[in-house]
Parts: sequence; structure tokens; C-alpha cells
Amino acid sequence: MKRLSLSIQRQRGVALFVGLMFLLVLTLLGLSASQGSIMQERMAGNVADSNVAFQRAEGALRLAEERLIRHIEGGMGGLGYMPPTWEASGMTRNDCTMSGFEWDDADWVSAGDGAEFFVIDLSDYMVGGLPYGSSCRPLSESGGATAGEYFLLAARASGPTGTSDALVQSIFYWPN
Repeated sequence: MKRLSLSIQRQRGVALFVGLMFLLVLTLLGLSASQGSIMQERMAGNVADSNVAFQRAEGALRLAEERLIRHIEGGMGGLGYMPPTWEASGMTRNDCTMSGFEWDDADWVSAGDGAEFFVIDLSDYMVGGLPYGSSCRPLSESGGATAGEYFLLAARASGPTGTSDALVQSIFYWPN
């Protein structure tokens, strides 16, 4: 009888140790799963923030187009300033990517909600008395070299948390 009781007492200690090991493993699995969930939540928040920034920048671009149309037509509520030309903006004729452009030197106009835009007049297309075309400003349409006016529009905005920024650009054509 003595042997049986000694055997049971030893097994109780082993069961406690095995139970604690299982508890430790389950705790580590729970912590790992929660870390993954937190990371996924942060990534989803960043995606949502960048989407809002992009939508705000697109809205500013559409507002710039509306104001530019009013400016061209001579109506009220236009841009409020004359858009600079290629040379005045520091842009080269063949670089629509604006890689050498000084963004901070642009005449940014507030579009509300943290978004802003600027406009560059691309209508100056004569070089040495001859029409000049580029990827930014095609040479002509059906009416020849004087068929319309071209403008480069750019808009930027930040997301609600400020962790994401968006910059959009468009070439705007207005027929004469």
C-alpha cells in the first residue's frame, strides 16, 4: 500500500508540470495571434488612410478643372491668378513626370479639406516660330497647332491621420 501512495504522489507533480507547459504554449499562441491581428488592423487603417488621401487629391483635381474652365471662359470664381508657363515653372517641355520640378515653389491653391492644387499653362508651344509638340502637349488636333489650350494640373492631399499623402496629375485640354 505504501508503494501505491508514493507512486500517485510523484505523478501529481508531473501532471502539474505538463499542465503548466500546455498553458505556456497556449499563451504564446494567443500572443502571436493577437500580434498578427494588430498588424493586420494597422495595415487596413493605412490602406483606408491612403484611399481617403487619393480621393481628396482627385477632388482637388476636379475642382481645379472647374475653376480653370471658369478662368478660361472669363467667368467668376476662376483660379484667381494667371497660371505660369513651362519656363516660369521650371519645367522642361519633354518632362511630364516633372522629375526636376520644385514642388514647394509651385503656386498651390487650397481646395479645402487639406487638399491643394496648382496649374501650369502648356499653351506656349512655339519654338523658333515653329509649332513644338511633346508628350505633355500634343502638336495638333483636327484644327492644327492652334486647336486648343493645354494645362498641366497637379493636386495633393493627406489622409485623415496624416500618415498617407497622395499626388495626382492631369493634362487638361480646352478646345478653342
